[in-house]
Amino acid sequence: MHFQVLAQQSRVLSVRPRRSIRLLVASACAVALLMVLAASSASAGETKTFTGEKICRLPFVTIAPPNPGGYCLITQANIKILVGSKDYYTDAHITPTLVGGVLVNVLTSPVLIRATDRRGSTASGHCTYYYPTATTLGHGLCIYSSGTGKLAGFHARLVIGSPTSAGVTVIGPYWFDRDDHGDDENGDD
Repeated sequence: MHFQVLAQQSRVLSVRPRRSIRLLVASACAVALLMVLAASSASAGETKTFTGEKICRLPFVTIAPPNPGGYCLITQANIKILVGSKDYYTDAHITPTLVGGVLVNVLTSPVLIRATDRRGSTASGHCTYYYPTATTLGHGLCIYSSGTGKLAGFHARLVIGSPTSAGVTVIGPYWFDRDDHGDDENGDD
């Protein structure tokens, strides 16, 4: 009987260290996973809000979209190298589309922003714009997914507002998908 009690205590003592080791290993894995997640989100950069205006009509631009070579002039932006830049509509098409029972002209095109910095930084994406009608406001969406120079790794999802005398408002989240921002994107070289 005394032998059975000793055997039982021995099993209990050997189980406790195994549980402690499992708990330690699980904790270490959790900490490692959290560190990896924190590092990956930090390397993607923080999301900021872009605010600006652009104008796409004559006489403010020499060629307006959807004409070949058409572009919009970015007149205001909280990213310094985009103020005064041109947003080229590289393959613009207007398609009449029925939206909520109303026939609307919809402009779609790949786009390329040429920044005003000395490097000639660019950002590439795609824009869709729903022209205003007698009963609907104009609005659109531009999604940028890459860039070069100071705009390398540039991503944005920009909502285009209704036309005003100053152009259209542009607002939305942007971020840089790169480990190092290098030079500040608001710089001028």
